[in-house]
Amino acid sequence: MEQEQTATGCLLACMERYDQAVREVAAKLRPGDGLLGFGRDPKREPCHMEFYEAVGAAVAEMVQGDLPASQAAEAVRFLLTLSREEGYHSLTQPMREAVQGHARALVPRLEPEAARELAAWYGRAYPRYRRLPVQSQLFKELERRGRGK
Repeated sequence: MEQEQTATGCLLACMERYDQAVREVAAKLRPGDGLLGFGRDPKREPCHMEFYEAVGAAVAEMVQGDLPASQAAEAVRFLLTLSREEGYHSLTQPMREAVQGHARALVPRLEPEAARELAAWYGRAYPRYRRLPVQSQLFKELERRGRGK
């Protein structure tokens, strides 16, 4: 149980640091920043890419380690549901969806039943017409793993 908290805890810590960094950026904005390309555009701050890379590094560490299937399922579930969580700054929304792509590295570690459950939820939460290419790839990989492949 301790490792499970560590896997999702690490991802949660990345998200909390990111949210705090975005809030600090937003607090320093002046009226008109980012409009028409002038001033500091909060969408171009380095904290967005730092978050994406930190989550990628955390997932890579999980893949290289001895992560059991149940913990992999929890980490995948966390990444997939992160974009629907409330309470984070609105500027974090695009990157919360983008990090779903990192879940692809954990799909081979899932039990087929867990993959089927996640694929069913994901298919309802992200209908085909709303999915980005990386989300479509993730959905296909979850379905494939759910069939035991």
